[in-house]
Amino acid sequence: MGLIAGWKGYSLVDKNISSLRFTGKIRDSLHDTIPFTEEEKFVIDLPEFQRLRRINQTAFTQYAFPGATHTRFEHSLGVMHVAGLVLNSIIANQKRLLSALEAAYLSTPKHICENLWEYEKSNGALSTTQKALTYLEQSVYLSQCLRFAALLHDCGHAPFSHSGERFMMTWKGFESQLNTLDIPTWLNKALHKKISKLKKQLPNYSEISIRHEVYTLLIVARIFKYEYEFLSEKMGQDICSILDLSVDPNPESDLAKSGLRNLLHEIVSGEVDADRMDYLLRDSRECGIVYGFFDLGRILDSVGFYYNAKTSQYHLAMRRSGVSAFEDYLRARWSMYQQVYFHKTVTACEAMLEHVSKTLAAFTLPIQIDEYLKLDDHSFIPYLKNLYHNNISEYLNNILDDLVYNRKLWKRVYEEFIPKTSFRTTPSLCPAIVGFLKELNCPSEIIENSTNLTRFSPKGREELSKNNFKIIIKDVHSLRYLEPVENHSTLINRIDEEVIIRRIYISRFNENLENIQSEQIQKKISDKIINPDEN
Repeated sequence: MGLIAGWKGYSLVDKNISSLRFTGKIRDSLHDTIPFTEEEKFVIDLPEFQRLRRINQTAFTQYAFPGATHTRFEHSLGVMHVAGLVLNSIIANQKRLLSALEAAYLSTPKHICENLWEYEKSNGALSTTQKALTYLEQSVYLSQCLRFAALLHDCGHAPFSHSGERFMMTWKGFESQLNTLDIPTWLNKALHKKISKLKKQLPNYSEISIRHEVYTLLIVARIFKYEYEFLSEKMGQDICSILDLSVDPNPESDLAKSGLRNLLHEIVSGEVDADRMDYLLRDSRECGIVYGFFDLGRILDSVGFYYNAKTSQYHLAMRRSGVSAFEDYLRARWSMYQQVYFHKTVTACEAMLEHVSKTLAAFTLPIQIDEYLKLDDHSFIPYLKNLYHNNISEYLNNILDDLVYNRKLWKRVYEEFIPKTSFRTTPSLCPAIVGFLKELNCPSEIIENSTNLTRFSPKGREELSKNNFKIIIKDVHSLRYLEPVENHSTLINRIDEEVIIRRIYISRFNENLENIQSEQIQKKISDKIINPDEN
């Protein structure tokens, strides 16, 4: 219990401010107890969700950290729980904030209050959030929508989690099959809208693969088809709307009427979201390391929300006192990517899977949900071998066995770390090395990763911030106003810590199944490419 000491005792059951009625609870290694509603139990018991028990949370990380055998199943339960904690915290914190503001207005000169209200028109308003707060506090429907969105946010993951996404079809291929799918009209319309937007934004649209989020939308639409309100198609549409802003909320629902869709989206999938807060703590615990620790309790005590009058949207905010915990959270995420998710052993597995995907270039994961749901970490390799039983070579068969069954991994022969600040001006040796390896008949792959502290935009010359996340400041009159997050966190402007990591891995054998000695290859690379003048 040492990991969760920072927020031990903060229970959804004891401090449930929303109107949800919990009917049971699950013991969890990270959060202690996770309560659930009757509707949540129904969805958790469905095969579509139970499949997540057979998909590892961190794919091949267990090859470097043996304890990392946890799955998307428990992570998804944890995200639902944390989303509920965030919602309860926002309600409690916002009530206190609005009460304090009301008292401050009574004791503050009128012209100062008027200046603040004018300031809020351009920078976001805290004073006009009472109506939205009432919705959050009283609408059981909104609370259940949020928790369902958090619970199901990963239900579309491929085998081997993110690693398996390299087998997904392109957006162009998906577009050609979209109208063959048995999906509701509202989802068909949303996906066509998403495709049109991508075509305009991305010149290489036809080469970009879809991601697991598309399958998530298809699965959610498949699950929510019952007459009961909390399992209806209307709720399915609103859940998809929270998960993906391309989907419009049902116009007759509390989600549409309240205007809170963006706020709930940010709770599930933003820069300070329930997804990251659970997986950082959970992955750290299961890997047996300390890199992902941060003070969740302090963040929960600091979150609130505001209204942007220009866009008519609500967004997350945080009190100034929570910035240190927020920065610890950013550091934890950065460290986990550096030390765990981009570990050299983990990326060796990525290289092998990348080689398989290139060798079987015609193969893509099925888009029909009945077929897709049959695939998980245990069934994928047998499925692939059966599909290509007449064509798969012994060479490729051995690579698959080495990856999944034997843990005989490819070897790293070169790596480079290039700061993003000099990315365009620093020459890479990778193309020359890969060309040289081809001459040696040595199969290889380049795996590239990038690390950054946050996706928030750094402070620039623009008058207005590009970031929706704001910091709540208390002035000498006890009034509260909003300032850009980049004005209060130096980490957001630390572009010097953003690094491109490239690693080259080679196979243990060539296509003729002749053994390859990595030490000899490394020496040849050094003599021929890296230090040619010394020979």
